[in-house]
Amino acid sequence: LNDFNIGDAQWDAIVSIWCHLPSELREQVHSNVVRALKPNGIFLLEAYTPAQMTYSTGGPKSEDMLMTLEGLRTELSGLEIIVGKEIEREVFEGQGHTGQSAVVQVIARK
Repeated sequence: LNDFNIGDAQWDAIVSIWCHLPSELREQVHSNVVRALKPNGIFLLEAYTPAQMTYSTGGPKSEDMLMTLEGLRTELSGLEIIVGKEIEREVFEGQGHTGQSAVVQVIARK
């Protein structure tokens, strides 16, 4: 993702599920997402929040790789957040990623 060019205004939708990156790279990737979406394009994201550090149900062990809704609002500047929430929910993503979890969910439109 550091070197991949996703283009300009060419995607109707981009999905990011559990894509935890170091914050510097994540900010770059999210900026690229905004640029790469067509007008009215949709971005869908779910990721762990820093509150996940209190659970043993998966996710990065570095807070730098976890996301908050507030941070995503900044990183996704240029998109309208249609749905944005931090919640706790049961996750069933296979061995090592199952159980009560703290996540952020975003649906945004360009």
